[in-house]
Amino acid sequence: MILNSSYDTLKTLVKNKKFPMVICDLDAFNQNLERVGKYLRKTKKSLRLCTKSVRVPELVNKVEKQDFVNGIFTYNSAEALFYAENYKTEDILLGYPTMSKVDVEELCQAAKIEGVNITVMVDDIKQIDLLDNIAAKNNIVLSTLIEIDVAVKLLGRNVGVYRSPIRKPEVVVNLARMISKKSNLNFRGIMGYEAQNASIGDDKMLFRFAKRRSRKHVNKWRQNVVEALSLAGFQPEVVNGGGSGCYQETAIEPSITEIGIGSLLFKSHIFDTINSLSEYVPSLFFVLQIVRKPQTNIATAFSGGYVSSGSARAMPISVIPKSLKISKDEGFGEVQTPFIFDPKAIELNLGDPIFCRFGKAGEPLEHFNEIQVYSKGEIIDKYKTYRGYGNRFS
Repeated sequence: MILNSSYDTLKTLVKNKKFPMVICDLDAFNQNLERVGKYLRKTKKSLRLCTKSVRVPELVNKVEKQDFVNGIFTYNSAEALFYAENYKTEDILLGYPTMSKVDVEELCQAAKIEGVNITVMVDDIKQIDLLDNIAAKNNIVLSTLIEIDVAVKLLGRNVGVYRSPIRKPEVVVNLARMISKKSNLNFRGIMGYEAQNASIGDDKMLFRFAKRRSRKHVNKWRQNVVEALSLAGFQPEVVNGGGSGCYQETAIEPSITEIGIGSLLFKSHIFDTINSLSEYVPSLFFVLQIVRKPQTNIATAFSGGYVSSGSARAMPISVIPKSLKISKDEGFGEVQTPFIFDPKAIELNLGDPIFCRFGKAGEPLEHFNEIQVYSKGEIIDKYKTYRGYGNRFS
């Protein structure tokens, strides 16, 4: 694996390559995938792959074929259509509501492909009406999931994300009834995404307290909704929850059928402080090249500013060579990144590579056309990203 390789070996690996580049350690990726699968098989739960955290169709298709995977969780209608047309993916969920007629038309095109089932997230009757009207014009049936809000309040702050407005079981039941009356829609189940448990680390006492408190409420809220639906005559086929950072705890919840996971397969570094993920290994790296040395203790690489949305924790970090520091004045920059090092401990020269990790997984891949695929000490292939296929779904 890349992290177990010497610096001299890695310098040889990327010699004469075009920088900056992205490398996927396929052995590490497969190890992470199998570890997730082993746990989910044991708990009799399924994985739904969050494609926005991967954005490499070859890898998405590889994961989707596994026996413990239900399907994919897309974030854009054009992305859903891409997988329907090119891979005939059977179970595609658009994980975010849409109010765009263009989007719904794309979903209908995907649903017309034989063997493809399209499910769309909803949390409002306006979304439901739009889906039904356009589905009827296209003479197809779309499935729906109702998203519920499972964020918690702590010290006057919202701990989680602002997504669905729905918190009460009776509201979910009413929406399910409305959906059941639509001739071109099908009620399939619910989702309750617990961002506060899926992405917060365990390195601070307040974080640990917030996650313990959240866990008690989230499990209860989802279970209450499922029970209310059952009493009303609706048996959810899908109850989706979790996220990469809490999938083990979510999987033991009785009502859960599947868990959305994506970033964990790459193990971007925001997960490093989550204790339950300590056995997972990084499998995605970007590599910069040193192009100047303004001082004896500073090596400046070309490019590097592949930041992700969210907090400052989503900034990249350098990992090989070890003990490099980032300039507080410049940080990771679009055109250059200065690295501060101890010249007595390490020698860095013009042309040398710096291996780094993204803060989050798929989002920075919008900057790259392809990833290099590494296995057993060598680069064996290259896979196109969404950008490499000429697509930008966001």
